This record gives sequence, structure tokens and C-alpha cells, in this order.
Amino acid sequence: MMWCRMIAIALRLAWPDVLAPWRSPLLRWRIETYGVFDHHGRLLTASSITPGAFFRFVATQHRALARFLHWAASLSDYA
Repeated sequence: MMWCRMIAIALRLAWPDVLAPWRSPLLRWRIETYGVFDHHGRLLTASSITPGAFFRFVATQHRALARFLHWAASLSDYA
């Protein structure tokens, strides 16, 4: 049941850009505030996040993202 809530929260965060989550303004802003660097060592801005940068972020931060989704799902009585 917890996994269903976690998936529902992830979908809500990416909505309406579920098929292209790197376009979601909320997720782009969150990645920018997380302090991610590009391959040149420059801090990524929300406007410069590409699909590759998004998936690298997800791949390198998957544990932190899972902890966040687990925490958010534990707060939610609906999902």
C-alpha cells in the first residue's frame, strides 16, 4: 500500500508532465534548489535541465528521492 501512495505522489508532482517529467516546473525548481552540477561543473538552473540531466539526478539521488516519497506517503491519508 505504501508503494501505491509513493507512486501516486510522484505522479502528482510531475503532473501534467508525467511523460516528460523534466518539463515539470515544480521538479525543475526542486532540482535547481538541490544544487546539482552539470558535466562542466556549473550549477544547473531550472531552464537548463535536460532529460539527461534529469535522469542523472534521479539515478544519483534515488535513495533521497525514495526517502522523500516514503515520508510524503506517510503523511498522506489519501492517494
